[in-house]
Amino acid sequence: MPLSTIRILYELGIALLFLVVAARSWRTRGGAVTVRELVFGFVLSQSVELLAVQCGRYRYPDWLVYFPPHPAWVPLGVGLGWAALVPVVMRISERILGEDAPPWRLGALDGLMAVGVDLVLDPAVSGEPLRMWLWRGEGMTPYRFWLLDVPVFNFVGWVLLVGACTWQLRVVERAGPAAPKWRRLAVFLAVDLAVAVIVMRLPWW
Repeated sequence: MPLSTIRILYELGIALLFLVVAARSWRTRGGAVTVRELVFGFVLSQSVELLAVQCGRYRYPDWLVYFPPHPAWVPLGVGLGWAALVPVVMRISERILGEDAPPWRLGALDGLMAVGVDLVLDPAVSGEPLRMWLWRGEGMTPYRFWLLDVPVFNFVGWVLLVGACTWQLRVVERAGPAAPKWRRLAVFLAVDLAVAVIVMRLPWW
C-alpha cells in the first residue's frame, strides 16, 4: 500500500474514532457531559498544539485538513484524537478507582494511561516511514533528552495535559447542576495555556 494512502487512512481513522467515542459517550453519559468533555478536550489540546508548533517544538507536514486552515500548523485530526482520548481514559480510571475517587487521583491515572498510549503511538507514527510529525528541523527547538527517539518533553506533556484536563472536567461536573460550568472551564483553559507557554519555554527540555 502506498505511503500516502496509509497517511490518509490514519487521518480518516482518527476522525472515525472521534465519532465512535462521541456516540458512545452520548448514549452512556448524556449530551451535556459529552459536549463538555469533547469540546474542552479539543479546544485545550488544539490550542496547546498551536503553541507548541509556534514555539518550534515540532511540525505536522502534509496532512489533509488543518484547523485553523491558516496558518496550516496543526491538523484537525490531532485535536480530534486528543478529544477522543479524554472520555476513554476517564471511564477506564473510574472503573478502576471508582467514580467517587478524588479527582486528582483519577486525573493522575488518566495521565499515566495516556502516556502509555503515547509510548506506543509516537515512536511508530513519528518515525520512519510515516513521519506524521517531525521533532527535528530547521528553526526548531533542539531537545536534550530522548526516549525511543521521541523527546521526553512530549511524554511529560501527555501526562500533564491529560491529567489536568480530566481533573478539571471532574471538578466542574462535581460542582453541581447550578454551577456555571462553561465559565469555569474557560478559566481553567486560560490557566492551562499560561502554564503551557511557561513550560514550553523552559531551557532544560
